[in-house]
Amino acid sequence: MVTGERGGELRYNSAPERREEILRRLRETGYVSAPDLGADLAVSERTVRRDLQRLAEFGLVELVYGGAVAPGGVTPRSPFGARSQARSEQKRAIAELALRFVQPGATVGLDAGTTTLELARLLPGDRDVTVVTHSLPAMTVLGERPGTTLIGLGGLHHPPTQAFTGPDTVAAIGRLRVHTFFLAASGLGERGAYCATPLDAEVKRAFIGIADHVVLLADSAKLRQTAPVPICEHSEIGAFVTDAAITRAQRAALSPGTRLLVADG
Repeated sequence: MVTGERGGELRYNSAPERREEILRRLRETGYVSAPDLGADLAVSERTVRRDLQRLAEFGLVELVYGGAVAPGGVTPRSPFGARSQARSEQKRAIAELALRFVQPGATVGLDAGTTTLELARLLPGDRDVTVVTHSLPAMTVLGERPGTTLIGLGGLHHPPTQAFTGPDTVAAIGRLRVHTFFLAASGLGERGAYCATPLDAEVKRAFIGIADHVVLLADSAKLRQTAPVPICEHSEIGAFVTDAAITRAQRAALSPGTRLLVADG
């Protein structure tokens, strides 16, 4: 039970109550930090990590660096760092497979997302590629990459996506042209791809409008997630790169014109 108060915060001496509180927070945010939980619950971080390990053994959470996320992925509004850690092996495998769409000398658009960031990290420096992106982490990765020309788009910084957005970003995209746009999405449904905010959707749609080809990069957990704002229909996606956990029913929901590539791992 909750037995007392220390520094204005309640101490959870009962493991079942602590774990119920952890799950409650996880349902609300999609991510919990072990240090933050220790401070909030007035217990040691070591105790919190034991709780998280126990919850993971029952399949109730998925452990990531620094804390835990909801099983099968995190919510679109979870911290960028948490989303980067979740399903990292699958994301890297997807990015490796997506490299085949990066032709020497091409200009590509790179969306803000955790899987597209993996693509930025893997992009070789010998293809003389120009990358257009509004993703701050991708700019950091590509800024000193030999053989790569970076066009970084400014605007209003949006912390949850670590990207620049807003009217200035959209206007800058409209003055450009890319061969391939690598799209990120928070969720996929029967009607197409979705994201968390209208501002994010506007930037994605602007990129789609200047691209000759659109390639969606998303792990299969996104097929089980929902997001409120539509980006585009399946018919606008030329290729979809995902992992091997995609089901037969999920494959059937794709547009007949969408090329499906499945990564191992």
